Amino acid sequence: MAKADTQPTAAAVAAPPAAPTTLTPWREQLPRLVRPGVTLREPVPADAVALFTTLPPDAPAQVLVDPPPASLAGFHAFVERVQAARRLGQVACWAIVPDESDVPVGIIGVRAMDPHASMVEGFAVLAQEFRGTPLFQTVGRMVLECLFGPMRVHRAEFRVDVRNGRANGALRKLGATQEGLLRRARRADGECLDQVLWAIVSTDLTQAPAARSARIH
Repeated sequence: MAKADTQPTAAAVAAPPAAPTTLTPWREQLPRLVRPGVTLREPVPADAVALFTTLPPDAPAQVLVDPPPASLAGFHAFVERVQAARRLGQVACWAIVPDESDVPVGIIGVRAMDPHASMVEGFAVLAQEFRGTPLFQTVGRMVLECLFGPMRVHRAEFRVDVRNGRANGALRKLGATQEGLLRRARRADGECLDQVLWAIVSTDLTQAPAARSARIH
């Protein structure tokens, strides 16, 4: 499978202080989101080989503060740590699984920015062959609807390399607002890079054109 390409850090983790009793709290079980063509589900140990093959070496560092090494064993550890972080209300991470495949072609999710996970920072990584396709828009909308709905997030932030026009354009299409420029906010390959700060708040989604909601299982 082709190597992956990092897409906009997208979407948000969330923990509602009082989620509806008809829904399973996401800390206990991450919602499974389904639309025609794609399913979002929590990564499982059996995904480690596909994730190691598909995602770039720095993918775990985009999700975890203390990422495991970029190896097959490291990706097994990554799956375990993501699940542990979800149980603590720190991370919600979905594997992106197209209908025609049994294996993930990327990940998307959020990290909590406060103890209640009402504010989150998003991340997303897709395999190279899916860059520029409608897949990110589809899965991004699915996650946002879940975050601002049953997960009760009220603000999601995204930080994107200022040079990444594709990622910045994708966030604009999702309805994010550009709030500022973070100067020299990320170090990569020995350089300090500027990032664009984007955000979506709960009222933005309700004011946007209605989209068909993903089914939650």
